[in-house]
Amino acid sequence: MKSNRLVKSLMRVIVAVLISLMVVIYMVVRPTFFTSQKQQVEISVNALELEKHVKHISENLSPRSYQNSDNLSDTVNYIQGQMKLHTTDVEIQNYVVNQVEYKNVIARFGPITDDLIVVGAHYDVMGEYPGADDNASGVAGLFELARLLSQSDLNKSIELVAYTLEEPPFFASTDMGSYIHAESVKSRNVLLMISLEMIGYFTDKKASQDYPLSVMKLFYPSKGNYISVVDQVFSNAASQLKQSLNNYTDLPAYSINAPTAVQGIDFSDHRNYWQFGFPAVMVTDTSFYRNKYYHTAEDTFEKLDYEAMAKVVFGVYKHVVSL
Repeated sequence: MKSNRLVKSLMRVIVAVLISLMVVIYMVVRPTFFTSQKQQVEISVNALELEKHVKHISENLSPRSYQNSDNLSDTVNYIQGQMKLHTTDVEIQNYVVNQVEYKNVIARFGPITDDLIVVGAHYDVMGEYPGADDNASGVAGLFELARLLSQSDLNKSIELVAYTLEEPPFFASTDMGSYIHAESVKSRNVLLMISLEMIGYFTDKKASQDYPLSVMKLFYPSKGNYISVVDQVFSNAASQLKQSLNNYTDLPAYSINAPTAVQGIDFSDHRNYWQFGFPAVMVTDTSFYRNKYYHTAEDTFEKLDYEAMAKVVFGVYKHVVSL
């Protein structure tokens, strides 16, 4: 009898552990248990335009580190000029760090409402590198979003923001451009912030995708041919954006909900909107977990896949207007 009770107790423990494990996996991966019927729509993002912008920013406006004031100013002028092609409401958000002036560029679309959607990408670069994927790709994505939003019937405020000082030595400090912007909208009802952080590097090479935890290889692809949406543990924002990406494009999208203890979860500008309690996600090709040219002189424009990048931008656009 005692042996039977011991076996039953052990079985209950095993079942409880398995259920807990399944809950954790579900909370992290947020799998889609059905396939939504894909919308038959044309990908109206111009891949050639994306390539043109990435090439110009990474080749003609580099280096763009915090120490390169002239190049940062030229980059601001370029971003401002591109945004003004699609909206008359473009603001330069100035702030000073260590007696040096730095600038965010904010382009506004739609009516003035308390509700606000933010899509942002940093334009500065680590060191003396060209920074094509990191993060001229995200900035180029903002330009195509601006063009599409200017042609859309919007009922909420949308701000496209190009940030400065995302990279070290200012990363994770209140000097980040995204912190400055997040603080400036803290009285608004931010429905969602989307950080475009390295969205251009894709490969079908076997075992090309790494992960911060080996166990993740059981649930995510081994090839770096998908886009990832990163979110906090108890949020559903990434899962919803993932579904839009999968619904409107044939580029596979995966999401992850994880604590910041997992390396890379908060490695971009979305982290600062979390600090103010706003829903925020990062859309990324997973950075150094895939792109081994990250933070090197080899992060150059010809290595990026602009057709895949166009699909990322289009999926983000469709999700934003659905909000």
